This record gives sequence, C-alpha cells and structure tokens, in this order.
Amino acid sequence: MSESVLAAEGLGKSFGGDAVFDELNLTVEPGEVVVLLGPNGTGKSVLASCLAGGVSPSEGTVEVPGGVPATTPGATSFLLQHALCLDRLTGRENISFYDRLNPSFTDRWETLVETFGIDDQLDDRVDQYSGGMRRKLELAISLSVEAPLYILDEPTAALDLTMVREVHHQLSKLRDREKGVLMTTHLPMDADVADRIVFMTDAGIVATGTPAEIKSSVPPVVETSLGNADTISDDVIDEQLFRGDGVVRGLLTPEADPSAVADGVSDVRVTDPTYADVFNYYTHLDGQAEKIS
Repeated sequence: MSESVLAAEGLGKSFGGDAVFDELNLTVEPGEVVVLLGPNGTGKSVLASCLAGGVSPSEGTVEVPGGVPATTPGATSFLLQHALCLDRLTGRENISFYDRLNPSFTDRWETLVETFGIDDQLDDRVDQYSGGMRRKLELAISLSVEAPLYILDEPTAALDLTMVREVHHQLSKLRDREKGVLMTTHLPMDADVADRIVFMTDAGIVATGTPAEIKSSVPPVVETSLGNADTISDDVIDEQLFRGDGVVRGLLTPEADPSAVADGVSDVRVTDPTYADVFNYYTHLDGQAEKIS
C-alpha cells in the first residue's frame, strides 16, 4: 500500500444476498481526519467494522500499516457504537480489561476521564451509566490506545454540544500527532473537524471532498421566516423546505437566479450552504444530487 494508514478498494458487504454497499473506495492519510457523514441506516457502521477487521467484507480489499486489519490488530483503535464496554463491569474494570487485553494501551485514560467528567463515576457499573456517560467511557478507552489509525463509529452520539466540541479537540490532537482518523456520524456539526468529508447514502458514497469542495457542490440556499414560506417554494428544488430556528430554508433550483429571488422581497435571504444544508441535499434531494469526487 502507499503511505495511507487506510486504503480500501472495491469494498462490498452483503448479508443473505442483500447488499449493504458495494464498490466503495476509501483512504485515510496520516494526520487526516475523515468524516463519514450520512443518515442512519445507510451502512456506515458495517463499513467501519469491515475497515477495522471486525467484519469480513464480501468483496474488495482493506489495507492498514503492516497488512490487513484482521491480522494486524495493533494498526487500529476501533470504537464500535454500543459494543465496547461490558455492562456488568464498572468503568474502572472496563479500563483495566482493555489495559490487559491491548499491549498498545496507555495511561492517557487518566487524563481523558477527568477531561470528560466521568472520573467520579469510574467505580459505578456501566449498566448504571447514561448514554452520554457510556460514550465518554468508550472514547476514553479508544483514545488511550496508541495506533496509527483510529476508526470511531458515531463518537459524538448522545453527547451535548460542549462535549462534542471536546471530542473534536481530541481528534485535532490526534491529527497533530500525525494519526489518521475516520469517524462515522449522522450529525452535520461533526463536519467542523473534518479535513475531508465522505457523504454516504443508500446509494453508496455520493460525495467526497474537502469541506470547501463539499459545500461548493451544493446549490445556494434561500431562507425566510416560517410565515413567508410560500414566497420561495417555487424557487427551491422539489419545492422542499427544511425548518430550523424559526426559519425555512431550501436549495435553489438550477433555473433560479439567486440575485432575483430575494430582490424586492421582504425577509428573504440567499445564503451559502451550511453542513446541515449539505446533509439535506444529499439525503432528501438525491434525485438532483450528482456524485462528486
């Protein structure tokens, strides 16, 4: 393989003859955070498991430093959603378990549990944890492993905004140490930490690029107040509007003139797309979305 810490080519996975995905190509470079973004149910967790070696792909190849994931466990630290911690053990016992299991485990957990605010709950059983506390423990364990590649499945699920930002900070620190990171998520805000975004739908990977490239692949957005929605519906794709914070937003059709849409109309603005708009475009307007790479 090249200098990539992850290289997947022609990857496919089927269960009982039903394809979850096929012909996927994906790379992660050292010092790069790749965000695999898309709605729930599109196979992101299955893909992450194939990339980490937990599930065998039906077709294609995956390479990590030293070989293939299944026979090179030291190459990857893998967090699979809802599957890392043992409910009947305390938080501290879970940490001790992985410390003994993995020779690449470090003492970084001591700082991480304090940073994540769960140091006072380490002696409680995990089945008494909230969803957010459990996720913090899983992150503390995963990030305490020293590896060239970190594959994190929905690491910000069940976390509040402050904690999401802290997770992004921790991923940025991995980037600074020239580690490769692949995180799956259904939350558009996670794109904030990305060097590269890969958008996945039921159709597979439909867009790949830097944050700027991904945003530029989406049409301009028109926004107005809820009560004014009828004034813009004819100018947006599929006449579909998306609500948020007291306003409605839509993605302009190719025929719409952005300068004319808001001209002389009260309370109508044309703006650049956000990551939420990108999500809505590729998820809900897929008939209009063309693949980019």
